[in-house]
Amino acid sequence: MKLKDLSVIVASWESRQWDAFVAEYLPAGVLTDAFWSGRPCPCPICGGKDRFTYTRNRDRGDWVCRKCNNGSPGGGDGLELVRRYTNMSYFELKRRLNGINNPVPLDLPNRPVSDRKPLDSAAKMRRIERQWTGAASLTPGDHAMQYLAARVPGLRAPKPQSLRLAVQEYWHEKQLIGKYPTIVAQFTLPDGRMATVHRTTLDRHKPAKATVVTADGEILPNKRNDVSALSPRGGAVRLMPPRDGELGIAEGLETAYAAYMLFGIPTWYSLNRVLLSQFVVPDGLGVHTVHIFADFDEIDVKTGKSPGMADALGLQKRLRSEGFKVVLHRPRVRGTDFCDEWRTAYQLRQLSEQAIAA
Repeated sequence: MKLKDLSVIVASWESRQWDAFVAEYLPAGVLTDAFWSGRPCPCPICGGKDRFTYTRNRDRGDWVCRKCNNGSPGGGDGLELVRRYTNMSYFELKRRLNGINNPVPLDLPNRPVSDRKPLDSAAKMRRIERQWTGAASLTPGDHAMQYLAARVPGLRAPKPQSLRLAVQEYWHEKQLIGKYPTIVAQFTLPDGRMATVHRTTLDRHKPAKATVVTADGEILPNKRNDVSALSPRGGAVRLMPPRDGELGIAEGLETAYAAYMLFGIPTWYSLNRVLLSQFVVPDGLGVHTVHIFADFDEIDVKTGKSPGMADALGLQKRLRSEGFKVVLHRPRVRGTDFCDEWRTAYQLRQLSEQAIAA
């Protein structure tokens, strides 16, 4: 069998296809909001805490790191990023992109680099299972429910089986920053297996995300994925069961709940737009209609597209080809999501009720 060259395979790829390729091979813990938005973040190759940027300069999964070549700047496209992270050869990459998988599993390192031995898949699974089983189910009035009520006012929804609450230590570069109430979300693959957990760090005293700051003033992310025991491709956080064959999918937790309040559609969330584009409807749930609740992002000047809408449209096209009825929803105002739209609608409703009462 003659293999197609890498250049032939990727020549027609669009920016979102490069994003999807990168997301397939890098762990969920690397694919943070900072990573996708092009802000400085930890390097998945050398481990530097704020020296890496996913730039997309040429729309080829482009990246730069200030000190990735033995202390010197480094960079490249998505192929180079995946190759260097996984230690694959270009030949092995070519085999995989031609649909031929190596029978020997890749020994993916647990980046960022540290002096610990890399965790294997079994160890990663034990780690995320400990986080999940160590958290408690949500109860009315607890810290998580107060946070959700503040972010999605008037929230009334089925009790989520995929969200739990814990008090977790926040570690950064071997330093304990503190202990915080934390929403732990179970990220589930289409076949029902847990791939990772996503953590939202909350303020100790008020219903809001925590501001986590190191001793030297660095502001740390309050939303983090843990290690991924399995590739997250196709999965989602399952907030509530489908109803009457209908299911919604959104990018974020608050957006999913806001969409439910606006449309009454049971909605899951995928953590980010790339994973939304990769979402797979699980078998056996009787789903025939999928509602996509897209973030109406500002236009990216490099691509001329709204990133959130572009990935939502890609998902819509694929799901329709698979035989699903698909309804794509977007907010009315550019630069907003459905959480913004619900909060506006709720405030207008409150003002209207106050006017009537007066």
